[in-house]
Amino acid sequence: MTISIKPVVLCGGNGTRLWPLSTPRHPKQFLNLLGASSMLEVTLARVQGNPVDGLSFSQPMVIGAERHGELMGGLAGNADILMEPVGKNSAAPVAAAALSADVDDLVLILPADHDIADLGAFHRAVLAGAQAAKTGSIVTFGIIAETPATGYGYIEAASKSGDVIDVVRFVEKPDLETAKSYIASGNFFWNAGIFLFRAGDMIDAFEAHAPDILEAVSAAMPTSKQGTAASFDTAAFEACRSQSIDYAIIEHHDDLKVVPVDMGWSDIGDFQALWERSEKDENGNVLIGNVRAIDCKNCYIRATDTSISVAGRENTVVVAAGGEMLVCDMHTVQSVKELARA
Repeated sequence: MTISIKPVVLCGGNGTRLWPLSTPRHPKQFLNLLGASSMLEVTLARVQGNPVDGLSFSQPMVIGAERHGELMGGLAGNADILMEPVGKNSAAPVAAAALSADVDDLVLILPADHDIADLGAFHRAVLAGAQAAKTGSIVTFGIIAETPATGYGYIEAASKSGDVIDVVRFVEKPDLETAKSYIASGNFFWNAGIFLFRAGDMIDAFEAHAPDILEAVSAAMPTSKQGTAASFDTAAFEACRSQSIDYAIIEHHDDLKVVPVDMGWSDIGDFQALWERSEKDENGNVLIGNVRAIDCKNCYIRATDTSISVAGRENTVVVAAGGEMLVCDMHTVQSVKELARA
């Protein structure tokens, strides 16, 4: 028996962590960061058709900002598009995803801007999670962590191994020593922000934990479409509280499962992550665009609308785009969002 999944891709985000490549007007999900296709196109491509026995994907939905409507329309193919007049974090679009489906549909929530290297592992994890979601659990996917990263939230599981494990708790981004203890324990996983659930169960969860968000989103749901695109009612959606799905629902819900998976995942959350995933030359440099580099090592240098010449640098990011230039050491890339200009 084949299980059908409805993919819903969350396409919001302000695009500050990869500035000046990524900006609020043109954030990273619409950029060709790792090849000839945008991150949104790559995300949609991994939820097409029947990738493994027993699993199929129905027509996807993309939820994102009205100001990016043209970008979404040009990249989303045959996906349905639901446009937000203002950003309300992730709880509101997840509520909309559940309301837009039949109550028995299995809905898979995916960020639009993550990279997954091992698609087979991803699809097998989704199939494993679908079995639990069918019986009422909200399922999340935990990345098997090899390093004590402090940039991710963590999921604590009830045991170290298993295809689908009970969730003990979610933990926000820890400090380094805490992260090291998590990795040593073996039963903590990075939170990838991917969720799978039966639509009716998520609606029940909102009724229990965030009824005001569910009420506001229900009132804002579109009543008509223009082609494949529709928009929330502006006034009703603006009245919705802004909160993440983690805070609004996941951290309060009792029946949570995690599927541990090693699928070559990255959220491409900064330039170091982008450098790690990109093709490099013999000196460890990523050189893109009209770039000359001499005596450089382990650098990410990218020019989109000018030329760049760099000499004698190691572990450095140099990016020129949109009339702006960024230069920083690789170990300071987390501060880029503080430099970003609108």
